[in-house]
Amino acid sequence: MTLTQLNATHSPGNFCVDTSGNLVYYDFGMMDELKPNVRSGFRKFCSALFAGGPVIGDLELAANAKKLVDGVEEAGVLARGADRLAVEKLARYFMRTFKDSQLGKKGANVKETVGTDLQTLTENDVFRFPSTFTFIFRAFASIDGIGKGLSDNFDIGKLAQPFITKFTEVQKNETPTEKNLNIFAKATGLNQADIFKAISSPKKIAYIEETLREIERGDLKIRVRSLENEKALERMALTQGKMEKLLVASLLLNLAGVGTSRILRGVGVVGAVAFGLQAFITNSKITKFDKTQAKFVGTKFVDDE
Repeated sequence: MTLTQLNATHSPGNFCVDTSGNLVYYDFGMMDELKPNVRSGFRKFCSALFAGGPVIGDLELAANAKKLVDGVEEAGVLARGADRLAVEKLARYFMRTFKDSQLGKKGANVKETVGTDLQTLTENDVFRFPSTFTFIFRAFASIDGIGKGLSDNFDIGKLAQPFITKFTEVQKNETPTEKNLNIFAKATGLNQADIFKAISSPKKIAYIEETLREIERGDLKIRVRSLENEKALERMALTQGKMEKLLVASLLLNLAGVGTSRILRGVGVVGAVAFGLQAFITNSKITKFDKTQAKFVGTKFVDDE
């Protein structure tokens, strides 16, 4: 994250350290240099992920999740215009799971928590991984594999926490005095953010009251997106299309049965076969849709309790 240079093969024969403490590379076959946007986005991602340590409140976690999504979008992984609410919800879940894993806790079930949002984001193809991330994933996998081979208790997240903390402190560019003053101001509330919140509280209360009165008068309507209903309507549309094709196929087949001319019977049979084939294809789509839905449905077993 500092030098923007990445080596994806961390075997002992590919690099060493000289007497001055400099890292010397022997093998450049799996090296790459991060682009400026990827470097900046990856820095935001790591800073937001590790910020606050393992013990962090929900409000601070939500704020860091927004920063993490900004970093992912800047790095080119998240498509611009994607559903930010769903992505931030997904980010909060994985960040909380990562924090819990650092504390030795078991995370919540992904299907029960963010299953529907994850399915919607996957179907909309909002995530796109640049080719450089192949080297990044390989680098982490190599380090994790070597560490797990040396010790079963190896945890790359716990080991990376001090380095990321130091990195974020360097990014702030604070002197020790400024750091102590900021800690004191945060603990006592004598800081610009808390003072601004105290001064602007009456305006916020007035805004809430005005919003509630607009809702009472009917001038403001709350729109809620229900992903479950959207999926139900999507399946209903597929089922309705299948029934319509079967109905048309049966009508054409009856027409072919009562037709007096050979041409009329031939047209009826051909049309019935065509619409029957379309109904079969639609039925295959419904089966595939149900299988996809089943992947994102949370199922508990006795062993999970």
